[in-house]
This record gives sequence, C-alpha cells and structure tokens, in this order.
Amino acid sequence: MEDGEVTWWELDVPDVERAKQFYGAIFPWQFESMQGFEGYVLVKVGDTQIGAIQASDAGQPSGRGVTLYVQVADLEGTLERARAAGGTIEHERSEVPGNQWFGQVSDPFGLRIGLLTSNPAS
Repeated sequence: MEDGEVTWWELDVPDVERAKQFYGAIFPWQFESMQGFEGYVLVKVGDTQIGAIQASDAGQPSGRGVTLYVQVADLEGTLERARAAGGTIEHERSEVPGNQWFGQVSDPFGLRIGLLTSNPAS
C-alpha cells in the first residue's frame, strides 16, 4: 500500500440488517459479523474485505456519511499534522486484528477521516 491510498471505508447506519439487505441487493457484497464487535459487519467481495457497516449510536443516522481510511506510514506524525492544520484528533492509535493500527481525525469542517498503518508505533 502507498501513503495516501484509500484502503478501507465504513458506513455508519441506524439499522445494520436493513443496510445489509439494501447493499446486498445492489452489489455483490457478502457480510460477515466480526466477533467481539457487536453491530460491526465486514463487507467482502469474494475473499477480499473491502469495508464495513456499523451501527450508529442511538439508532439514528450519524450524519457523518462514509468514513474513508487512508494508508499512512507514520500514524502519529499524520495525527499531529492534522491537528496543526486545524483538525481534531477523534481517536488515537488503536490496534486492528491483523497487525494494523488506526486513528481518526476530523477536518476543520467536521468530516471524519480514518488513518490506517501496518507500522508499529515508533
């Protein structure tokens, strides 16, 4: 993966089952619940995981739309650059199963962007 490449997305929906019915009817997506993460469903095409559908808080649309995850080499450096550029850190480094880590920032307009890396913290 290259720095800056979109590698993952998440749809934040009030009704996961209804979203699975809708998206499954229009795309060749398969769905797989992720153990230990209630309300979080992986989206796959064939054997490839491409994104996820997750339950929004309080059963209401979050208003955030789709959260894109961008590949970065230096997670902490990218988080700091986002803060310096006027963004807000929403989520510091957290581990994802499979030797990856993520963080999240909001841009100055309130839009959330995820950051994903396979590099451990330095």
